[in-house]
Amino acid sequence: MSTLVNPNGSYTTEPNILQENLAKLYETVEDKRLICVYTILTRENHIPTKRVVELALTPDFEHECVTCASADSVYRALKKLQEHGWIIGQLTKVGYVWQLLLD
Repeated sequence: MSTLVNPNGSYTTEPNILQENLAKLYETVEDKRLICVYTILTRENHIPTKRVVELALTPDFEHECVTCASADSVYRALKKLQEHGWIIGQLTKVGYVWQLLLD
C-alpha cells in the first residue's frame, strides 16, 4: 500500500481517501489524462515521471490512460494535477518524482 502525504506534511495509508479523491476527479474533470495519472499514483506512489509514462502505456492502465498517447501528455497531466493540489512533484536527480496529496 502507498504512503501518502497530507498538505500539512503528515503521512497516511488510508485507502478510502484514495477512492473518494478518484471519485471527485471522475465527477469534476473533463481531461481523462488526469484520471489516468492519478490512478497510476494510487497503485505506485512516489515515482518518477519516466515510471508514470511506462505504466500509462501498459495494458493494466489501457482503460484509464486511453488519451495518454505520449510522455508529454502524461507530464502535462501530472503538472495539472499538481496545480490543482492533488499531487506534488519534487525535482530530484532522476527528474520529477510524483506523490499523492490528500484533502
